Amino acid sequence: YPYKVTLGQEIYNLEHGATDLLMFNTSGRCRFRHYHQLQEHTLRNLGYNFTMHAISVTNFIPVLTKLTGAPPFRLTKAMLGALSRIREIDRQTYDNNNNSSIKVGIVGEIYTMLEPDINFDIVRKLQRMGAAVDVSLTLSHWLKKELKLDFLEKREEKREAKRLLSEPIGGHGFASVYNSLYYARHSFDGIIHLLPLSCMPESTTECLINYVAEKYGVPLYRFALDESNFEQGFITRLSTFVSMLKRKKKSVVLSGN
Repeated sequence: YPYKVTLGQEIYNLEHGATDLLMFNTSGRCRFRHYHQLQEHTLRNLGYNFTMHAISVTNFIPVLTKLTGAPPFRLTKAMLGALSRIREIDRQTYDNNNNSSIKVGIVGEIYTMLEPDINFDIVRKLQRMGAAVDVSLTLSHWLKKELKLDFLEKREEKREAKRLLSEPIGGHGFASVYNSLYYARHSFDGIIHLLPLSCMPESTTECLINYVAEKYGVPLYRFALDESNFEQGFITRLSTFVSMLKRKKKSVVLSGN
């Protein structure tokens, strides 16, 4: 998980006329790097005829050039336009934080954070509960990170996270640690850690994120998600966490601290 979800999305696309599938490829301990191989094998066994393209930062321009037939300069121009549109969509989606009494930061595996069908639309639910929400890895943030355009952002937090980690762990584990540090240092009222159940990089960072939360005194709630989760139970735990944050902030205000 979310292997099954992405496989279902690929089946949907193939059923609606797709002839080529693009799946991002990664490295390290993250099991996501095996998805494109396993999904291609599964889909071919199901009788689908298609071409699977494993893309990464190093090869996506040549792959898209081959698929579209567009020259690289036109493709780059189109991609810059798409990036601008992605930034606007991110802004519309996540900058709805007016009149919120508490601030909550979300860290974790990117697909689990961004796909509302997996996370029960957690951002909207938190906003309706009166929380200002900051998602640490939006699609535009991820593109900047992959293209090495974020080297000036959160530099202090990245340095401290590197001291906590003895080696690279793959996935978004490193980002989860330094973004937790960022939220803790910038007076967020709480942190939510979202991860697919048994995700290796995120499971590895659990103790480090716990350490950050304890060190800075910021409440932390962790949701490990798979298909066995039920929305009503999720809502109950989420609303309990938000209520606790509001009571905690109210008591601090009343005490004058």
